[in-house]
Amino acid sequence: MIGLLAIFVAGCLILVFGLIALLRMPARDSGALQMVEVELGELIELRALRFKNFPRLFSDSDYRSLRSEPRLVRSAELLRKDRRRLALRWLGALRSDVLALWRLRRLLTSYGISQGAGPELAMTVRALVILAAIAVIRVGVFVFGPFAFSGIAYKIRRYIETYTRSCRAALGRLPRNKFADFSAEWRTRQVLAA
Repeated sequence: MIGLLAIFVAGCLILVFGLIALLRMPARDSGALQMVEVELGELIELRALRFKNFPRLFSDSDYRSLRSEPRLVRSAELLRKDRRRLALRWLGALRSDVLALWRLRRLLTSYGISQGAGPELAMTVRALVILAAIAVIRVGVFVFGPFAFSGIAYKIRRYIETYTRSCRAALGRLPRNKFADFSAEWRTRQVLAA
């Protein structure tokens, strides 16, 4: 019984010291994070993520309002075809953005900016899952139209934004003295990939 009480007290002390350590951690420097964002923007043009009105591509409200008027049914069908085409183009640009981020992440890893094999494998799996999801959505949009996938497209975009932040954080760990070499090699690889 005394042994259990001693373990309980020791566990409580560890918990209290852990919480104190977490509360006393220094705040992150927001200036450094802004610098990293500017550098990521200088390296990669994320065309699909920059497009802010993407939910409208997948919204069926204007289609339904046109469809409700009998003389505008043809216009509604033309709108649906146009939205399908635009949604497929946006999803293609989104795929290009994810591939560019994945290539950037691989180059950062080759420069020694890595948190270990486990996290890098997790990031690779995350990129592959995103690419697979985009491929499935593209097939679905092609077959069924864009209006059935508004919620899924929003979730995929949020997942990609999380992946972008992880790439931005990895770029922030690059030593400033290596940034010029890194930037030059990245631009060379982008030209070769195009």
